[in-house]
Amino acid sequence: MWPFRRSSAFDVRSSQPYWLLRDGMGDAGPALPGPLDCDVAIVGAGITGALIADALVATGLRVLVLDQREPALGSTAASTALLQYENDTHLTDLAQMLGAERATLAYRACVRSFTLLEERFPELLAESDYQRRESVYLAADEKAVDALRTEVAARRAIGIHVDWLDEAELRRLHGCRRPCAIVSPLAATLDPLRFTRGVLSACVRHGVRVYSRARVERIEELADALLLHVAGGANVRAGHVVVAAGYESMRFAPPVADIDNTFALVTDPLADTRRAAALPQIWESARPYLYLRGTRDGRVMLGGADVPFKNAMTREALLPRQVRKLAAAYEDLFGEKLPPIAHAWAGSFATTPDGLPFIGRVPGWNPRLQFALCYGGNGITFAVHAGDIVRAGIEGREHPLEPVFGFGRSETVRRGEQGGAGKPTAAVES
Repeated sequence: MWPFRRSSAFDVRSSQPYWLLRDGMGDAGPALPGPLDCDVAIVGAGITGALIADALVATGLRVLVLDQREPALGSTAASTALLQYENDTHLTDLAQMLGAERATLAYRACVRSFTLLEERFPELLAESDYQRRESVYLAADEKAVDALRTEVAARRAIGIHVDWLDEAELRRLHGCRRPCAIVSPLAATLDPLRFTRGVLSACVRHGVRVYSRARVERIEELADALLLHVAGGANVRAGHVVVAAGYESMRFAPPVADIDNTFALVTDPLADTRRAAALPQIWESARPYLYLRGTRDGRVMLGGADVPFKNAMTREALLPRQVRKLAAAYEDLFGEKLPPIAHAWAGSFATTPDGLPFIGRVPGWNPRLQFALCYGGNGITFAVHAGDIVRAGIEGREHPLEPVFGFGRSETVRRGEQGGAGKPTAAVES
């Protein structure tokens, strides 16, 4: 076992993110009725857990999903839902970390995510305000220009289409006061709360059981299964367990990520709502970076001003100051005042050293236990692949993305580090 920070059910975000206000709480889901058996238990009913459940429907396995809240009301509700293939780590930098072959594999997998998502959920995406948009990646200052030029060449060399905008073109087309930008036609936005609820509803119709208000306290190894101890005394015996609970997964997972806070706001609808609706995704090369998008109802959604996580109370206390920073960053970028703010919120998220997720089995750990840690700025894009990777693990197969999305690439995992605990054991306890 190892220590973890005991958190309340609402520590991952502020209480009033935009999507929750827009879409509502929804009906309360059923509580765990008592001890249950299943083939696969998924811990976490956010967008990642939902996509994993969907991928397992066709297997005929008995699948159960548990969440300590209502479905989709954790980090998913706080997401600004910018879907992109572009990693927080440049392709050129990732090649230095992992080698050119694995870096290319990672980027191409993220490119493929859009086709996979659109082919699997065409009707639901339309109902969830899914929209293809351009991605405009800004050089934060003159010092970043050379790095972006090198990045353009690297992406083109592996077959990814990107364009280059100089300072004059960037200001004329998008109003941004920056030296240059990389423009990609491959990006998208959606309503993550509506989408996740839709995926889970379809899973339930196909036999998946979803239970709310079921906090997993610890995971115990049995001879031929894993036993989830749920707060309140109920147990779930599962042939396989997949932990997909956002940064809260780190209560059980190896220490492969750090936790930060991000801050976001959404404006009132603009006088010309078409302007917001036509906005590309805009983000920048600075770390942490500013990011923004439009919404279907004509608002501007803006985020960034990240700081390291301390605790939820500190995060909430910082919200007014960080929102002022976001407003100032918008004014610096566009040379105009930010439209009136309608809502602002904060959320906690995890980041990995290379910006890639950790999905699948942990070397040396019980193979019945898997994780889907879709961390970083590409969480939804990574989650599109999580179901197939998890299914391969359950079926005892290697997955082609394991070299780049698996735990085996981490030196920390290979050394068996646990942040103060001893050698990893098959029994995972709080």
